[in-house]
Amino acid sequence: MFDWLSPELLWFSCGVVLIFLEFAVPGVILVFFGAGAILTSLLTWAGILPGMVGQVTVFGVSSLVLLFGLRKYASRFFKGDSTEEKDDEYAGKLARVTREIYPGSIEGKVFFEGTDWRADSSVTIPAGSSVRITGKRNITLIVEPVN
Repeated sequence: MFDWLSPELLWFSCGVVLIFLEFAVPGVILVFFGAGAILTSLLTWAGILPGMVGQVTVFGVSSLVLLFGLRKYASRFFKGDSTEEKDDEYAGKLARVTREIYPGSIEGKVFFEGTDWRADSSVTIPAGSSVRITGKRNITLIVEPVN
């Protein structure tokens, strides 16, 4: 049925997909599994890994070796800041609370620029209130009530 789908093409395709998915998923992890899949593809193409057991073993081992060996180094170049940002582009703008915000809870929501966002605050803020954005932590807006 799929005679054109060789193991080396399958491994290579999976590797490319994983590397491109790295742009959508934070953490600098998928790129190493993608590199492991491409290495497996090359070794399979060269005839070194004819069987599936060997291919899966090389994929797993090479991906983990690359991950644990290079992730710390690669993270320096692809570094994201997960700390609270005080000077971000949203600071000072107003939003409306759509789900009550409790300090330290992930349940709070605000409506801002056409989208519902997670929100956190140092005080409880009821739904329907207006808030001012003071910062952002990952995808959570840090807000304070408008006086």
